[in-house]
Amino acid sequence: MYDPIADKWTSIAPLPQPLDHTAAASYDGKLYVVGGGYLSRDALSNKLFLYDPTTNKWTEGASLPAARGALTANFINGILYAVGGVDVSQTSNANLAYDPKTNTWTEKASMPTAREHLTSAVVDGKLYVIGGRSAGMAANLDANEVYDPIKDRWTELAPMPSKRGGLASTAINETIYVFGGEEQSSTFNNNEKYDPKTNTWISAQPMPTARHGLAAVSTNDKIYVIGGGPESGGSQTSLNEIFHSAK
Repeated sequence: MYDPIADKWTSIAPLPQPLDHTAAASYDGKLYVVGGGYLSRDALSNKLFLYDPTTNKWTEGASLPAARGALTANFINGILYAVGGVDVSQTSNANLAYDPKTNTWTEKASMPTAREHLTSAVVDGKLYVIGGRSAGMAANLDANEVYDPIKDRWTELAPMPSKRGGLASTAINETIYVFGGEEQSSTFNNNEKYDPKTNTWISAQPMPTARHGLAAVSTNDKIYVIGGGPESGGSQTSLNEIFHSAK
């Protein structure tokens, strides 16, 4: 757990089981971690774990209908949307909605482009799903598709300037910033920002350290870009770099 004011990390209760390539999102003061596993499709997870920081304890929610890893997830109006990833047989375009009040999953309109190692962000009640890859690092994508949960409908948007998988994103001031990624022999330090109002992209200041498999979290006009791998493949770092966005 990271305190940005004190610039301090604290160890808290670990996940109930070791997982990689999960998706995570927060709602109503709790952290939701869904799916996981990728390096071995026989070990893909369908688990949904909830972390309560007030008690420092994990509980288990209803499992995904099918195990998936390398997916993305975000909350919109109290519903968790888990999109894309890989299942036991193929790259997925599934879009599943979880309601914490009823502890149930519902199938929603499928994403137009099946992909894994993708990222997503929420602006104005819509889910923007960006980048990823279709079948390994040689098949990185620039896809940018938005999901409207009210209409249960997807729309294709202006593609990302670069094709990247294993990337991270977050929204701040109604603008989406997309960081990092990898290809077969290198990693990206790209920071490209997308304006949903104008459907346009521009390049922003790149990360000091190129990496993939990272996380991005925004607060108070700052974006914390954490962890990841500086080299393509299984490398790792504990870096925490801060991007200061313009208001």
